[in-house]
Amino acid sequence: MKRQFPVNLPEGYVDFFKNLETWQNEQQAKLKKSYLPVEIDVLKVLSNTNKPVLQSIEFPLVEEQYKEQFKELLQFLKNERPEITGMLEKMQKNIDQLDFNQLILKFLEADDSYFAETAALIEVTADILIFTVDHSLRPFLRTWAEPYYARIAEDEFKSWNFANICPFCGSRSHFSRLRAADGRRFMFCDQCFTEWETRNIYCVHCGNDSPDTIQYLTVEGDLAFQVYTCEECKGYLKTFDERQKGDKTDLFIANIETVYLDIMAQERGYSSHDNG
Repeated sequence: MKRQFPVNLPEGYVDFFKNLETWQNEQQAKLKKSYLPVEIDVLKVLSNTNKPVLQSIEFPLVEEQYKEQFKELLQFLKNERPEITGMLEKMQKNIDQLDFNQLILKFLEADDSYFAETAALIEVTADILIFTVDHSLRPFLRTWAEPYYARIAEDEFKSWNFANICPFCGSRSHFSRLRAADGRRFMFCDQCFTEWETRNIYCVHCGNDSPDTIQYLTVEGDLAFQVYTCEECKGYLKTFDERQKGDKTDLFIANIETVYLDIMAQERGYSSHDNG
């Protein structure tokens, strides 16, 4: 059944991201046949370093293989977003000027200045360069992370100290789910699709756990989708409550669909704390 939104989202907004996820799923299916990273003991790595796996283990990526996927994403975007064809064609024309190993490294390090300089060289915006590097990388991240989903989400993994940072790829999470069976909270990474448990009545930004200063907001008729707010740091976290629906949902798409919760929270003075 097609989900009805409590607000009007931009035309084509959700469909674009659904099509993008489908494209990434197709790429991941292909990669499973050819991209076989060395197996690692993720729980041991996390316990020994207390850092995300990708900050401790070298990312096993073949540059040419990634470059081909990057090219395919550019073509996908030309079909889906014809209004940015000009910039996409500049990227296609200048693709041999891009150092893909550096692009991936600087993306994982969130080095905005590197992307600003590189984008200026090929005459595109930094945002579009970051977007293309990010979304062409995600099928690789998910292929590598997928065998470890259960281990990271399992009960004995309790030592992770960074509630809103993905223990696998290090991305910042803005979305969680409350499990239908018991109401336990699991954070969700929209880059590599890893989930990890964190406390329920708890601010994932500052660690505040005072029930009096943590609340949640909903939109009438849309109770399964919530935004938790913290009065200590003015942070917020979007959440899907499975108990309201009785089943799971595509958390990647749910995060996109609930942009209205971001707007509602930000209008009330709360922040996702993306920069810290």
